[in-house]
Amino acid sequence: MGQANKRLIIRQIISICACFFITLSTSAQSTENVQKLLQEEGFEDIQTYIVDDTLYAAFEDRTYRGTFRGVATAIRKIADSHVEIQNFEIVLTDYQMPQLIVHASKRGDIWDVSVDRDMRKALTLLHDEIPQAASTGKIDVTFVPMISLVNNKLDHLFDYAIRIAPAIVTTLWKGARLTVQPIFPILHNIEESDTKRYIQIGNANLSQQILSNKRWQITAAAGFFYQDRIGFHANVGYHLCRNLDLYVNGGFTGEANYSKQNGFGVIRNSSKLNFMATVDYYEPYTKLQMELQGGRFLYGDYGGRLDVTRHFGEYAIGAYGILTGGEYNAGFHFAIPLGGKRQKRDSFIRLRLPEYYNMEYSMQSYFKYWFERMGEEYVTQPDANRSAHYWEPAFVQEYVQRMLNGSFQE
Repeated sequence: MGQANKRLIIRQIISICACFFITLSTSAQSTENVQKLLQEEGFEDIQTYIVDDTLYAAFEDRTYRGTFRGVATAIRKIADSHVEIQNFEIVLTDYQMPQLIVHASKRGDIWDVSVDRDMRKALTLLHDEIPQAASTGKIDVTFVPMISLVNNKLDHLFDYAIRIAPAIVTTLWKGARLTVQPIFPILHNIEESDTKRYIQIGNANLSQQILSNKRWQITAAAGFFYQDRIGFHANVGYHLCRNLDLYVNGGFTGEANYSKQNGFGVIRNSSKLNFMATVDYYEPYTKLQMELQGGRFLYGDYGGRLDVTRHFGEYAIGAYGILTGGEYNAGFHFAIPLGGKRQKRDSFIRLRLPEYYNMEYSMQSYFKYWFERMGEEYVTQPDANRSAHYWEPAFVQEYVQRMLNGSFQE
């Protein structure tokens, strides 16, 4: 081989190596800039990895209200400042556990978005990336208002109770949520025998999400649950297909409250085993969520409940009916935005309003259904409603796409 050819080959090798290192340097710089942008927006547990024109990322959103607003904002801001990134593969986490992946790309002026639970490829690529802006140990203090109205009295119009319940919540480790929520009465006209008259423990428990992947979701919790229960609860979910989920949940709990007669304590012989099987279907065209559940309610009665909820973006309004023990009940419920759209966590402890306010009205016939406490359940978390932590792929997909394309009023 001639000297000229050797020099040409050497120059080509040097050029290829230079291009390779320049590409690595540019990619590293882009990754660093994307992480900085996400941190400035208030996202936590950030992992990023760039391959060619595709950004793979995972982050926790404790700043923006709901399950779709934060990721849409992140995609839009990154696309505006990093034109070299054309495709987005973003895993959304909840208490550091993966829930959904958002696929987004822009063709001309239109964003194409799809959302599902097949996160394996993205999580594999992000596995070795060290999370930035860790959420572990940071504390949220959320001031939750509680309003109770009971209108089945014969001697006056209704009993009322207005209470405030500050929920102190932190992430201890991946999937672990520690919640402490005392309840303080502010204003009421209820009898001395009613536990709402006194300071109570609302929720004080440790919840652990054990598994969350394409098909399965398993969560367990132990401690105090609202209202007036102490014990253990578990929930197993199976994502049968898109928009259709199956759940089995159950618990073994005893009654624990404060009253003037007994003080605080766990009521003897009050331990109850409850269990429910639930079919949850979301119809994307009408935006209706339909839940049918059946099993053993909290105080031993067997029956079923049907909920039909209409989602209006961040609003959820629905009605329900219960048939149990030969008795029936019906009512309505809603979850509406309360706190600001963006409540950034700027320090170790954040004081905030809840993202949503939820309430359920129960018709309840006065006799057997009321006295035997039929159709009752408890909740394990203070922010349990049909808007917060609603990780339904079709729901998130629609509103992320609408936000990116400007057809959702923010």
